Amino acid sequence: MNLNNPNNSNNRVPAFDTQLKRPALYNPGLWSVAEVRAYYIARTSLLNRLLDDIRRETPGSQPQHRLIVGQRGMGKSTLLRRLAIGIEDDTQLESQWLPLVFPEEQYNVASLADFWLNCLDALGDLQEARGDHAQAAAIDAEVERLDRGDSDGALQALLRTAGKLQRRLLLLVDNIDLILDRIKTQDWTLREVLQGHPEIMLIGASSRALEASYNYRAAFYDFFKIDELRGLSLDEMRETILTLARLRGAADVIERVAADPGRLPVLHTLTGGNPRTAVLLYGVLLKGVDGDVRSDLEALLDEVTPLYKARFDELPTQAQQLLDKLALNWDPITARGLADLLGWQVNLVSAQLDRLSASGVVEKVKFGKGKRIAFQVGERFFNIWYLMRASRRVRRKLMWLVEFLRVFFSSDELQRLAKRRLSACPSDEQDAEYTLAISRALGALPLARALETQALDTLLSGKWGGSRDGASANDTERLARKALLEEPDGTCYLHALAGALSEQGRFDEALPHIRKLCDIAPSDAHNWRLMVVALSNGQTAAAEQIAAARHAFELEPEDQRSILVLVCSLLVHGNANEALSYCRQWLGLIASNEPSSTGALSSLITLLQIACATNHGAEMLTALDATEAGQRFRPVREALAAVVAGTADVLNSVAPEIRKPALEILALIAPSLLKDTP
Repeated sequence: MNLNNPNNSNNRVPAFDTQLKRPALYNPGLWSVAEVRAYYIARTSLLNRLLDDIRRETPGSQPQHRLIVGQRGMGKSTLLRRLAIGIEDDTQLESQWLPLVFPEEQYNVASLADFWLNCLDALGDLQEARGDHAQAAAIDAEVERLDRGDSDGALQALLRTAGKLQRRLLLLVDNIDLILDRIKTQDWTLREVLQGHPEIMLIGASSRALEASYNYRAAFYDFFKIDELRGLSLDEMRETILTLARLRGAADVIERVAADPGRLPVLHTLTGGNPRTAVLLYGVLLKGVDGDVRSDLEALLDEVTPLYKARFDELPTQAQQLLDKLALNWDPITARGLADLLGWQVNLVSAQLDRLSASGVVEKVKFGKGKRIAFQVGERFFNIWYLMRASRRVRRKLMWLVEFLRVFFSSDELQRLAKRRLSACPSDEQDAEYTLAISRALGALPLARALETQALDTLLSGKWGGSRDGASANDTERLARKALLEEPDGTCYLHALAGALSEQGRFDEALPHIRKLCDIAPSDAHNWRLMVVALSNGQTAAAEQIAAARHAFELEPEDQRSILVLVCSLLVHGNANEALSYCRQWLGLIASNEPSSTGALSSLITLLQIACATNHGAEMLTALDATEAGQRFRPVREALAAVVAGTADVLNSVAPEIRKPALEILALIAPSLLKDTP
């Protein structure tokens, strides 16, 4: 049965209020069957695959037991609930299996006998839910007669009951790591039961990898088929939020997501695509915010404060002290590094890390090259929450990242918008002027030049609408030359002609017209910057390019664009020391902007491309670190650090929120370093 088939009556959205209840957000076991069906939006492909695998388990065959691993909030509990409902909804599966669902934490388990008794209780609950109250009462009576210390007796009672019902047992066990830790002395017995009784299939979920599954001496080594739940992709997170909004009839949420598409990528990066956080984000959007990503983030953090504070308060004193240093460090750190920060012995730090790793609060990650291991807070949003509650200086560190990501993704969205507008000519004069404004916002990107040419072409010709073809630059050239016959000193037409020639790669032909612009308006630094661009692409001597760049700088010594063209010109032509002195001035200016501008980010990436191509990456990294730009644009800084180190492996030592955009930037400035990166 295809669970995604809209014609399947079992999948129709029920007529009930789909406003997610706050307490149930962390306790999906409290959801009704209808709520689970409605709220289970993401990971439908995994759900269908698991159901298909169960469907292929033939009677009498040895089933494949499974383990689902994922951080807290990744949807493990909800998946187990949805699996149980999927069995109940499918006629074929329901006729063969009894899906047993348990509380998230089975704190009453001290022995294998306790576990089998819990299975009997779960079976009684299932029968009662199905309306078979007599069978449920019979199971309860059987449990009362059993010796609570008799593991085999409880198992046999469970198997007998399943036999009477002519069904196999599907055990959907959440936090199975807790169970296995408590029955360590009987784990081999449990394995023998699972191997010897094909009428039992176990699907367990855990927030951490089980030592029993990867230690070759342990009972469950190479026993489970493992599915790892990672964060939702950006598209999955967007679809989750939009589907929730459609279920709720919240058109304003859908409008907000469409109006500012750059917000979701920022929050996706910061939250790691955690499904629970995606639902929280939906709640924030439902309440309404002012459109600022920072406001969204702060509202989300406020939502999780009671949960996270309680989690932190439950930890022993030493664990709190260690977690404080780990969270404030933010980036992965070794046990030795933590010991130095805390002033503790390494063995004490290692013992605390082992306990926190076992509980899923901390996770081990690869660190740099080789087999080195470091540690970071497992749930990244928990780490962000802690940073935001720390000192103002620490909060500012995080806000820089938020602002960077806002610009980073906004730049991407801006370029997408530009590409869409480039595919069709403006519909009227106002539309053409808007296209021209977008080209200015894009800065020095080649796409901006193409958009500018299109807009000027349309404005000059007065032809609106239609598609733009490959001959548009030639048309612009023709129209500009015709206009210049009537108005030889028309700066607009000179700009259009220079742009059309440059777009065709005819920079040497463009230069005389740019020089004329400089003669007509010698105090306009923009014209001198145009000359630098043309000279940098032509065959003219370096001296003239540098002279033009110096002139632009002399006219506007505080203008970021004039400083940048001077830095790039000096760098390309070997004047590295002078270039770096001006570079520090430019970096200081872009770092002081509130917020960072899209143009500054794209210009910085362009500058690093030149620095890497001219083997001045190390000096540029020093310049970045000498100003606040190194922190403001930290993903850029870390990408450059990878270039200087000669390997992308160094990005393993930075926080994942920074690593992701850093890898994207590395692909722009040194793509060869990524060819062996998984």
